[in-house]
Amino acid sequence: MNGKFLVMDKAANMPSSCWGTYRRVAVVELEPGFDDYPKMISTRARGVKRVVKTWERRHVGTTSRCAFERALSEALDMARALENSA
Repeated sequence: MNGKFLVMDKAANMPSSCWGTYRRVAVVELEPGFDDYPKMISTRARGVKRVVKTWERRHVGTTSRCAFERALSEALDMARALENSA
């Protein structure tokens, strides 16, 4: 694997009955030579080679240990490990 790994977060699609804020987190591998930030979390996005893992519908709370922050921390660790193994 010679690509660069990136952690992305975007708004999650939720029903209108949900009052809180929910986000999705993903680790994506970028194509070699692509230096821009992808527009979406998808393999169809320009520059994205593959989506390694996604965390769907993570609640954004007020503390540093909310589900979104835990997913973000796990994604950063995964991206760092993949960069070091490549």
